[in-house]
Amino acid sequence: MPWLLVLGALVTLLVGCASSMPSDRDAVAVTAVNYTGRELSGFLFIDPADNKKVAGGPPVTPYSGAGTLCCYALPRKWRPGIQVKLRYTWYHADVREERPVWLTAELPPYPTDEPGVLWALFYEDGSVEVLASAVDPGHPKWPGKLKHWPVPSREYKLKLWQIEYDKVAHMLPYYREMLAGLPPSKLQKEWELRKKYEPKSVSEFVGFDDPGFREMLRKQGGEALARAQQQLKWLESIKP
Repeated sequence: MPWLLVLGALVTLLVGCASSMPSDRDAVAVTAVNYTGRELSGFLFIDPADNKKVAGGPPVTPYSGAGTLCCYALPRKWRPGIQVKLRYTWYHADVREERPVWLTAELPPYPTDEPGVLWALFYEDGSVEVLASAVDPGHPKWPGKLKHWPVPSREYKLKLWQIEYDKVAHMLPYYREMLAGLPPSKLQKEWELRKKYEPKSVSEFVGFDDPGFREMLRKQGGEALARAQQQLKWLESIKP
């Protein structure tokens, strides 16, 4: 399974990092959790003592986690004064260049006897929390401000629902047109597309004006229309 390959790669990276770690430090994975309705363009942890030592990840969609990525060096045992620099950017559809935000945070005590994973936690009120923990949100010892994984807002769920609904509804006029019989221009275009991408589906017909081809499209249009209407009913039944 793909996630096993990812896990295996991460373990390999961590082992490789660990081999070059000072004896009092551990190579830990890094991650981010986005508790907001905004998209995080990216995040990067930077060692305050060496700007070349960085670890970070790709964009993080609203109300989700980034997964774990390699690697950052943290003291094996917690002590006061452990600082971490964090660089992150929010996605803005109407801004060409995103402005990064820089944050220097002091790590709170590890909740267990090891650093585990370095976390960046982004909250709806605009605050950001940085901590190291070997346990996840929801665990009794989780030290984060919120004691659970992100929960999508109704507004965000409705936005995703509307995108899916519109995608299905957008095709209804074309399916109805297929059922009624496409005009010659659209019939020819459909023929050319199928001949290029699905040649087997039209191999028994002589051209776009073949009655058999037109009948096949009518049948497929009726079936597709019925499926789409059923899917819209189902979507309406689960509207947030």
